[in-house]
Amino acid sequence: MDDGIAKTLNLKPHWKLWLEKDGVYVFGPGAYDLLRAIHETGSLTAGAKKIGMSYRYAWGVINKIEKIIGMRIIDTFRGGAVGGGGARITDVGLYLIERFAEVNKEFERIALNEEDDS
Repeated sequence: MDDGIAKTLNLKPHWKLWLEKDGVYVFGPGAYDLLRAIHETGSLTAGAKKIGMSYRYAWGVINKIEKIIGMRIIDTFRGGAVGGGGARITDVGLYLIERFAEVNKEFERIALNEEDDS
């Protein structure tokens, strides 16, 4: 492409990545942010709050994913008389986080290489 046109247009790639199972949406940026926040905070409540998501909505996101894939992505536990409960990301949840991040990183790498060529 003509360098003058490319510079004038100043177009940049943009995408929204999500993971599907059998053509059904399973996991996208919001779920990725939620699982990372839960992993960092050790709590569904704190994780949802950290990313500005309501607790009820966060539970809905988790339940929908678990229903579609047929596996748990978080384990929750109740607190005792002294302390509160918490949540732990399962190996399946960690896989989703890692896979999403890997694919997104590859998209970014390709986008940066494309920009370098113009």
